[in-house]
Amino acid sequence: MVRGKKRRLTLWEYIRRENTARQVREQRAREVVVALAVAAAAAAAAAAAAAASASDAADASSAASSSAASELSPAAVEAIVQNMTKTQRGLFNKVWKTRERLFLNKQQIDDAGAEAVAEALKVSTLLILELETNQIGEGGARAIAEALKVNTPLTTLMLHQNQIGYAGALAIAEALEVNDTLIYLGLNANQIGAAGAQAIAEALKVNRGLIQLFLHENQIGDAGAQAIAEALKVNKTLWRLNLDKNRIGDAGAQAIAETLKVNKMLIELSLRWNCIGNRGSQALDEARKVNGFRELFSELQINPLVFSWLPRVATAEDLQTVFCLLTSGLELENQSASLPALPAEIADIIMEDAHYWQGVQHTRGNEFFEDKNHPPLSVTVPRDVTGSPIRMKAIQVIREMQFPDTTLGVCFELSVRDGRGVARYQCAVKPTRIDSSIGLVLLRPGSHPIFEQLREGWEVLLQPSVYGMQVGIESLTLAYI
Repeated sequence: MVRGKKRRLTLWEYIRRENTARQVREQRAREVVVALAVAAAAAAAAAAAAAASASDAADASSAASSSAASELSPAAVEAIVQNMTKTQRGLFNKVWKTRERLFLNKQQIDDAGAEAVAEALKVSTLLILELETNQIGEGGARAIAEALKVNTPLTTLMLHQNQIGYAGALAIAEALEVNDTLIYLGLNANQIGAAGAQAIAEALKVNRGLIQLFLHENQIGDAGAQAIAEALKVNKTLWRLNLDKNRIGDAGAQAIAETLKVNKMLIELSLRWNCIGNRGSQALDEARKVNGFRELFSELQINPLVFSWLPRVATAEDLQTVFCLLTSGLELENQSASLPALPAEIADIIMEDAHYWQGVQHTRGNEFFEDKNHPPLSVTVPRDVTGSPIRMKAIQVIREMQFPDTTLGVCFELSVRDGRGVARYQCAVKPTRIDSSIGLVLLRPGSHPIFEQLREGWEVLLQPSVYGMQVGIESLTLAYI
């Protein structure tokens, strides 16, 4: 019997197959993390028991009290929490009393709450902590970083979708230089930028514990990718790295490719939804052949024009730094001249035209669109740490379709949901076509009634496209003052 030729997969079948494989790998990775966490806890307990039997009663008591939260006296706990608010005390107790895994996602935890969490981590035996999609900024990240310098039980920390910025990334990087027990760190969508990635990279050169690192959607660009590539030439522990959606181009991809030729530890690297062109792709293919690297994901690259329209989301501190540079004059490297000091009004216009905003941004690629029941894309209106009301600046939506198509003209459906999950407002907005495959919506206060519906802690949602499988990437940004 003559066998027929093997049928080639369609694009959508290929994406579905790859997504299924990715989900299996992530599940296995989670199982590995939990197993390693339990093993680390058992090893720590065994070491503590051995230390206790080898030392006198007083030393054993001291060691136990420093490593086992359950042995903290009520008086000691009260001394720690005496100046905390009710909310802070609640967070402290959850972290202090939980032994294995604690989910604190989407709890609107701000810097003050993160400081309470950090205090608990200093005396906790918690193994896995999830703090995703909160409002933790630089101050909260610094507090958690200080706790990581003395905490040894914690093996997994997930801080995805907060706003720690460069300063927060720098603080965590400094903690990684002395903490070798954390094995999984998630910093997706935290606005750390190239400078934050460079700080993390320096820590990776000396860290001996981290095995999984997630940095996707952080605007690290080629400079950040190049710094991480240099670090991976000497790092001996990291085996899984995610750099999706980071505006990495050919230069960053080529630097990573050179590293892959010599790094023997990294077994999984994801570079999806960047803007890597032919040169970068060829370099990565060559590196795969040299090192036999199998788990390298660099397909589904994005039109660079999409990145040119995405806002440069930054923290308030970063915005102030750039503003001061523009208004005070900027010395040019290796040049005798410097840029002129600009009037504040001109500096404001430059930053506005560049879409350099303070805000929150969430981006996703088409890995989410194979399921018909996938959730809407959402961002939460933050609470101001000073108590002042948040003033909205803009809402921007950008969506790229896989192919030039008339479906790009379909309206974007936006809605507002309150803190209890109740829908408060819905609208449909027709996008502006900025390319044959890219649609853009930019709303400003005074030009659209959606801004009248927004409150702190409420969500803005972008409903999935009815042509979900044709979406390459979409992004929702909420900018504020």
